[in-house]
Amino acid sequence: MDNCIADIRENETVVDKTSDEFAVIEQKMYKEDLFENTDFTGEPKHLQLPMAMLREARVPDELCTVAPEVRSAIDEIKAVAARDGTTLMDVIKHPDTPMSSRLRIQERFIWPKVEQLLEQDTEEDKKKKGEGEPGDGDKGEEQGEGKPSDSSQEGSGAKPKKGKSDKPTKGKGKGEPADDPNKRFEKAYDKADEQMPHAVPIDQIKKALKEWKEAKGNPLDTADQEYANALGVKKEDLQRYRKLAEQMHNIRNPETNQSVIDDLRDLIARIIAKRQKERPAPQYPVEEGDELADPAELVTQVKVGNFEPKVWETQEIKVQKGKRFGTVEITLIGDRSTSMNDGDGSKGIEQQKAVVLFMEAINEFAELARAEAVNLEKPLSVKSEVYTFQSSGEDAVPLKRMSEDLSEKDRISVATKVGTFTGSTTDFVPLESISRSIGDETLRAIQEGELKKIVIVFTDGGSDKAPRVATILERLRGQGVVVIGIGITESGAPALTTYAPEAKLAETADKLASVLAETLREHLADV
Repeated sequence: MDNCIADIRENETVVDKTSDEFAVIEQKMYKEDLFENTDFTGEPKHLQLPMAMLREARVPDELCTVAPEVRSAIDEIKAVAARDGTTLMDVIKHPDTPMSSRLRIQERFIWPKVEQLLEQDTEEDKKKKGEGEPGDGDKGEEQGEGKPSDSSQEGSGAKPKKGKSDKPTKGKGKGEPADDPNKRFEKAYDKADEQMPHAVPIDQIKKALKEWKEAKGNPLDTADQEYANALGVKKEDLQRYRKLAEQMHNIRNPETNQSVIDDLRDLIARIIAKRQKERPAPQYPVEEGDELADPAELVTQVKVGNFEPKVWETQEIKVQKGKRFGTVEITLIGDRSTSMNDGDGSKGIEQQKAVVLFMEAINEFAELARAEAVNLEKPLSVKSEVYTFQSSGEDAVPLKRMSEDLSEKDRISVATKVGTFTGSTTDFVPLESISRSIGDETLRAIQEGELKKIVIVFTDGGSDKAPRVATILERLRGQGVVVIGIGITESGAPALTTYAPEAKLAETADKLASVLAETLREHLADV
């Protein structure tokens, strides 16, 4: 029971902290591996209850087949709720519920149901095996001396029943409890134990993986190849992107000593939080209040003699509203000119990391905004696109077009393309393309505060046509578009003049991602 109830909470936490794709994988695991058969009526009832609760919690659109008594017990557990509609199971599976609270709740509300069903299972098993209660043997002998039972009729092939068994009743031997469920239901428990995988020590996992690699070659390469084929990208590009994403976590904000991606996640969480709808905000626990916040703690405290425990909450309404923006569109323009690959190539590598940081952060932002849409006072749509320039015909066409979607294939393809260099600094071409894409509807949305449009340009040198950049910047900014230029190393210092007053400089290539993160924090703060 404890394993099943713990899995409900822990699996909910894992899914909550990963992605929708992982939730699909988890449901597939429960449907096809752990609990393919949803008819549990062949198991003891006290096992049916936790197994059905776990299966139905993780695959909520499918009900299991259980005994009527078990279904009744499950329904009673699910019906336990606070006045605000928060159910017992909502509390149990919430990622923020401490383990100690989960244990108290299941001890108070779930374990008694299991015990009741265990008693029923024990009695039914006794009847099935013909076990009698103490003292029944004498009655059986008297019946044996009278008329025979039905099982002793001629031709039945069955032996007459005796009042006392020739063998001692199981569980009544030396030192054995009268009714030990571990003995009585041993086979059912072993079967359930096999169905619930146990943790394996990490050294055993490493040993098994090493043996597997030695016998089969490297299965990870095979898996990567298959996954890359499914995405429609090269395996090398997939692996390169993963490496860049890992390195991204090592880039730290010198002011907070926190990774820049975590800084951006904090910002995104704050943006979503301040746009939340009106909601009741609980005050500190008090002796008397509007709602019983912790029924399990109430029971515990009363048992130890505290008849006024602080387990109640009072409610007040707090309003948290964000700005008017309903949509944020962010464009990143990368520099693929030949000079980005000069020297040790660090400028190109650091730009790739910065682009990966941008895409990962914006993708998480868009996903969170979609997931929280129903809870927001004003839903937020987050869109992105990526251009590059290298004095070629590709400059006017985005590598990834403006949309809410930023798939893994898109992210890998963009990062790969950004890592190739040729040509010169034609930054004005993608800027002009962006300006042409702004129609009357977009202008109206910007003017009315419904849309915030941001363009960030990377460059490691002076523009081929600085006056042309100045002209298009004036037009874009006149349309209400925020355009920021970021120079890469001292060779990118001309950007401070070309893109003034919205311009920054990453003095060294390894600071580019940090400067990008700072720029995003600055211009998303009012969203």
